[in-house]
Parts: sequence; C-alpha cells; structure tokens
Amino acid sequence: MTEFIPIIIGYLLGSIPFSFIIAKLKGVDLRGKVKNGQVGAAAVKRNVGIIPAIFAGGLDFSKGALAIFLVKKISKSDWILVLTGLAAIIGHNWSIFLRFWGGKGGAVSIGEVFYLLTYPFLFSLCLLPIFLLIKKEKIFFAKKTTFFHFLGFVSISIFGFIFDYPFPISISPILFFAPITLKRN
Repeated sequence: MTEFIPIIIGYLLGSIPFSFIIAKLKGVDLRGKVKNGQVGAAAVKRNVGIIPAIFAGGLDFSKGALAIFLVKKISKSDWILVLTGLAAIIGHNWSIFLRFWGGKGGAVSIGEVFYLLTYPFLFSLCLLPIFLLIKKEKIFFAKKTTFFHFLGFVSISIFGFIFDYPFPISISPILFFAPITLKRN
C-alpha cells in the first residue's frame, strides 16, 4: 500500500496547472479559449504570449523532474520511479484541479527523462539534425510531429541501454510517450 503513495504524489504534483495559473494571473481563462481541453504552455503562447509560455513550460519541465526527485528520496524501486513519472504526466494531461483538462505532457515528460537519463538525453540531442532532415524530406510516414517525439524517446531509451541504465529507467521514455499520444489524438 505504501508503494502507491509516491504514485499519488506524482499525480497530484503533475496536476498542478501552471499554464492555467499563469494565464489566469494575466486575466485569461484558458478553458474559455481552447476547445480541445489542452491548457498547456502552447495555449499560453497562443493566448497570453511567448514569455509567459516559456515560464509555464519551464515550470512543467521542473514539476516532472521534481516528481522523480521527491520519490527517489522515498522509494528505491526503479519501477516506482517510472510509475510516478507516468502518474505525473497523466496528472498534467488530465488534472484533477481542472476537471480533467490539462496540457499534452511534453514538458513534464522531458523533465522526467532529463532527470532519469541525463546522458542518454544529451546524446540523443545529437540526433536532432537527422530527425529534422527526415521531417524536412518527409521520409517514411513521418508527417506527424508525434512520430518525431517517438523517435526522440526511442533514441533516449537506446542510449539508456548503451549506458547501462536499469531496464525500467531505460524504457521509461517509451512508457512516458503513451499518455502524450493519447492526449494528442
């Protein structure tokens, strides 16, 4: 039972709607501005401006890393860390504080992956020019942005295995991708 506490903490931390709060401080209720239920940093950019959006994205990135950091102090289980990260993304995407509206989970998942797999994350950034070339040339079925996020997360997982990270940590980017895909569709 105590193993569920970190997962609940992850969900609640992920549910903090920084984008909604930042927009509200600027006098904008994002729920009235978006029709797709996505009140993340992209909605802040469209409705409030780039600087508040960068701030919102940074806070979302940080809450992803913070969820993992806090749980690492409580639990030694790699699977609990991964499940907590997954819960934080789900909390961000379907926030209990916004009647299950939320962002897409990109910044939160990147914060978590950066914290869990720092070196694989940095090495996979070296592949960015290749991904951009594929996108520019529309090679394969690479017409959706989601495909490129998937490629990035898979490359981080591969580097995780190369750098000999534990199995649950190495596959975490792929697992974190699932709620992002569900929210984008």
